[in-house]
Amino acid sequence: MEIRAYFKYEKDRMNQNLSSETTTRVFLDRLKTELLSDLPGVDAHLLLAPEIRIQDLKTGQTPAHAIESAVLIVLYPFGGRLYTAVILRNEYDGAHSGQISLPGGKKEESDINFEHTALREAQEEIGIIPDDVEIIGQLSRFYVRPSNFIVYPFIAYLPYKPVFQPDAIEVQRVIEIDIFDAIRRDSIVHKILTFKNNIQVNAPGFLVGGEFMWGATAMIFSELMHVLERTTNSIEKTGLANQQF
Repeated sequence: MEIRAYFKYEKDRMNQNLSSETTTRVFLDRLKTELLSDLPGVDAHLLLAPEIRIQDLKTGQTPAHAIESAVLIVLYPFGGRLYTAVILRNEYDGAHSGQISLPGGKKEESDINFEHTALREAQEEIGIIPDDVEIIGQLSRFYVRPSNFIVYPFIAYLPYKPVFQPDAIEVQRVIEIDIFDAIRRDSIVHKILTFKNNIQVNAPGFLVGGEFMWGATAMIFSELMHVLERTTNSIEKTGLANQQF
């Protein structure tokens, strides 16, 4: 079977069908390689940055008192496609109340490292089983000013569609995303958001599950989008799309 039969490069070569385990393995291994090379970082974040964050991102300053945390982008196959999951947070007295977020949170003293933080939080918030997960790599460290968090985003692979168990206190609902359908350059939309004191912000983002995903989460996904583009370009360029398995 040819990989070409599964990697159906449409106009932007981002509409893959990942129904074959072999094809998926090729893709994940190449993704691992791309995550170990120079990451787009700020350049990717700026594409999805609200106007009020652009100058902060360009300066790259992170305060010494920032809180360290980690989040998890867990990829999994479903219906011959590659999905991930985000959460709609419950309303609470905090910077990200009612927003779309990745499962994750603050690093605890008991956490061995940031990878452990991301896996622990994903288990607590949506029921991901850490022992079933393969860590693929890590995106750029990212500072979130509204919550004063330094975020370490990890990408993982789960070989099956998880049975989500959302934490009732923190999670309003889990939203599943086809990453090659929802996370695309031509899927970026802009909204004018109104905050306290009628402050309005022009924010780019993605529409997922009927919700507007913007801010730090959208900026993290922007970097993932760039890395996915590099991955698919690399697979096509090296001729793996024609290789027989």
